[in-house]
Amino acid sequence: MIKGLISIRIPAFILMICKQKALTKRSATMQKLISILISSIIGLVLSSCCFLSTQSVAYARPLAKITVEAGDYTRVDTPVSLDLSGVPFGLPNERPILVEIKGDERVPLPVQLEPGSPPRLWWILSGETPAGSKRVYELVTSSTRVRRKPGMEVRKDDSVLVIHRGKQQILQYHHAIVPAPEGQSKLYDRSAFIHPLWSPEGSVLTNIHPKDHYHHIGIWMPWTKTKFEGKEVDFWNLKEGQGTVRFNRFLSTTSGPVFGGFQAEHDHVALQTEQGEKLVLKEVWDVRIYNVAGPKKDYWLWDFVSTQRCVADSPLLIEKYHYGGFGFRGAAEWHGDKAAYLTSEGKTRKDGHATRARWCDTSGVSDGQWKGVTHFSHPGNFRHPEPMRIWPEFEKEVFFNWAPEQIGEFDMKPGEDHLFRYRLYVHEGKIDVDTAERIWHDYAHPPKVTVENGARENAIVLFDGTDFSHWTHEGDKPIGWKIDDGAMKIAPKSGSLMTRQNFKDFIMHLEFKIPQLPPGIKDRGRGNSGVYIQHRYEVQIIDSYGLEPNDNGCGSLYRFRAPDKNVCGMPGRWQSYDIIFRAARYRGDKKTNNARISVWHNGVLVHNNAELTNKTGSGRPEGPEPGPVLLQEHGNEVWFRNIWIMPL
Repeated sequence: MIKGLISIRIPAFILMICKQKALTKRSATMQKLISILISSIIGLVLSSCCFLSTQSVAYARPLAKITVEAGDYTRVDTPVSLDLSGVPFGLPNERPILVEIKGDERVPLPVQLEPGSPPRLWWILSGETPAGSKRVYELVTSSTRVRRKPGMEVRKDDSVLVIHRGKQQILQYHHAIVPAPEGQSKLYDRSAFIHPLWSPEGSVLTNIHPKDHYHHIGIWMPWTKTKFEGKEVDFWNLKEGQGTVRFNRFLSTTSGPVFGGFQAEHDHVALQTEQGEKLVLKEVWDVRIYNVAGPKKDYWLWDFVSTQRCVADSPLLIEKYHYGGFGFRGAAEWHGDKAAYLTSEGKTRKDGHATRARWCDTSGVSDGQWKGVTHFSHPGNFRHPEPMRIWPEFEKEVFFNWAPEQIGEFDMKPGEDHLFRYRLYVHEGKIDVDTAERIWHDYAHPPKVTVENGARENAIVLFDGTDFSHWTHEGDKPIGWKIDDGAMKIAPKSGSLMTRQNFKDFIMHLEFKIPQLPPGIKDRGRGNSGVYIQHRYEVQIIDSYGLEPNDNGCGSLYRFRAPDKNVCGMPGRWQSYDIIFRAARYRGDKKTNNARISVWHNGVLVHNNAELTNKTGSGRPEGPEPGPVLLQEHGNEVWFRNIWIMPL
C-alpha cells in the first residue's frame, strides 16, 4: 500500500505537467509567458544541501505537514529523519524545502536528502525540545534564492578521506594501505580504519601501531577467534597471517548542511584456505558526523554502522572469545591516573570488563585537558546490551571493544546481513552522566515523526501486498506467482505478469529484491527480470552489484542505454525504481516524437529524460495505443512490493 508519503514530491511535478498540457489550448503569447513563469519557479527551488535565509519567503501550497513529537525525553539538537518511500527524488531542478511553523512565522531549515531504498530526508531538531512537546513543519517549494550555511565537508585524496567542519578536522579514514612500523612484519600492512579521531579542540584521541599491540589501529572492526571451512581464522591479530581486512571501494561520500560521511566496502579475507586466499565477508561501513555542535558546544556526534554479510559458500563461525568486533584504541597519553572508563551501569576500569552496558565512556588527558569518547550501542544490536572488553590494568592505555561473542559463539551464514550500529559522542572535559543518558535516549528512543500528505487522488495502488487484482497473466491464464510476506514472488517458468490497465504517461514506483545466489551462478542467471513500460521498453533487473555500468545491467534500458551510474544494491536487499514516462507521440500511424523516460534507482537519477527511439529487447512494437506495465519472468525468483502508478 502507499505509505502516506508519495505525494511529498509528486504534486510539484504534476502541477508542471498539467500546466504544460493546458498551454496547448492557449495562445502562443500566453504559452510563452506561463512557460517562463513555471521555469523560473522550478529553476529556483532549493537544492538538498542549501539553507534559506530568514527573509520574507513566498511559498507554494504545502506538499506535506510533518509533526515531530519529543515523547518522554527532552531533546537537544537531535538529528531526525523522514522515510520518503516511493518518492522519486532527484527530479531536475527540484528539491524539498522544510519550514518550521512557529505561530504566524515560517522558519526555513537546512535539510539533506539521503538517496537509497527508501530515500530519507534529514534535518536537526535544533535547540531544546521539552519532553511531551511537539514541533510542526511543512514541506514546500519556494522561489526564494538561497545562501549556503557552513556544513560538513568530505575531502578525499589517494590515501585518506577526512571529514571537516569548516577548517576543523573531525576524523580521518584510511582507504590506502598504511605500511607496518619499521622492522615489523608486512602482515601488519592494513587499510580500512579510522585514525586520527580529533576532539573539537583538535587533540588526537586515537592511537595506531602501539608497541604493545601493533595491530591496533584507531577505530576498526575485525573478528578474532573464528572458524571457516574447518580452519581457524584470526582477522584481528594480523601477525598470525590467517586473515586480514582490506578496503575495496567507496560506495558514496556525502557533504552537506546536516551531516557529512561516507560508505566504504571492506573485504574480510581468509589467507590460508586450501584454495589460497578467499573472500569471506563483505562489510559496508556507513559513517556520518552530524552538524550539531563543534567547538562552541565542545562535542561531536557521529554514527557508525557496519553491515556484514558472508559471501562465501560456507558459513563463518564466530567462536566464544573475550574480544573481537568494534575496537577503539585511545590516545597514547591516556594511561594511569590520566585515563578512565565509566559505563551506563556505573562500572569502571576495575570492574567493567565482561559486563554489559548501553554505553561506555573512555576518556583521558590530552594536551593538558580531559577529553573523551562515549560509545553507545543501539538497542537493536545483536545481544544488546552488549558485553565489553575493557583493560582493567591501571598502568595500561585505553582500549575498548564491543564484544558480543563473549556470551557465546554465533554463525554468519551465507547471504545473511548482520548489522552493528553505534553512536559516538566525542567531548571535551569529563563525561556528564545526564548528558550521556540524554544522548542514549535520542539514539534508542528517537522522536516520533508523522506526516499528513497532500492530495494523491489519482494514484493507483497496483500491489499492496495482498492480492493480484490489478494483474493478469499473458493470455489470461491463472497466475502462478506467489504472495509471501507482503511481496509478490516470481515462480520460475510460470510466465510474466502485466497490469490489466493500459497506461500512457505516468509516474511509477516499485520495489524489488534479487535473490542471494551462489557465486557459481553467472551472468543472466543472477536474478534476471525486468519492468516493461507499455510492454515495449524494458528497465532491466539483474544482479549487477559492484560492476561497471553497462546496457544489460541493473537499471539499464535493456541493450539500449547503460545507467549513468551503477547503484545496484547487494542481492537480498530491497531496491527501488521510480520512473517518469512520457509515451511516444503519433499523428495517425506516424510517430512524431519519441518516448522519453527518467529513472531513479535507489533514489539516484540514472536516466535523465532519456529518449527511446524504438522498443527494447523483446518488447512489443511501438504504436500510438497505450500499453500495460509488465513484470518479466525470466527463470529466476525475484520479489516485488509497494507498486503504485499515477497517470499524468
